[in-house]
Amino acid sequence: MAGKYKILQMSKGNLTKKQQDAKLQAEFLAADGLAPLQVSPPNHLDPIAKNEYKRIIKSLGKLPLRNLDRGELELYCTWYSIYKRADLAMSAALAEDNQDDYYSYVGILNKATAAIKGLAGDLGLNVNSRMAMNMPKEPKETQSLTDMFG
Repeated sequence: MAGKYKILQMSKGNLTKKQQDAKLQAEFLAADGLAPLQVSPPNHLDPIAKNEYKRIIKSLGKLPLRNLDRGELELYCTWYSIYKRADLAMSAALAEDNQDDYYSYVGILNKATAAIKGLAGDLGLNVNSRMAMNMPKEPKETQSLTDMFG
């Protein structure tokens, strides 16, 4: 299975001019050639997910997300809703001193947290993923065999 796509600046290895041009064209199309994301949340999302969609859509700025990424954004919002609902149910179980129900929500929260973190990274919704998108490639220092081994 191939790894995640890296922008031209982050690509490692020696790329031919043709490969560099292909990557540059793909980046251009991803950023400018596709329909923008829908601003209003889809109707099928629940109220918590819709609120999260509205919150995120305002903050996306110049990230290269387009309408093709909408499914992944909807999944993120849905998992966020699941997380919030499980957290509320967990608090209610704790208030009622119902330990069994309380601990049953731990697994849901764990799964939702993992899904949220993965999707947020893919969408550029966390600091590390945004920095990785914008980090310029550092030139690789080459050493001769004589320099390496004396």
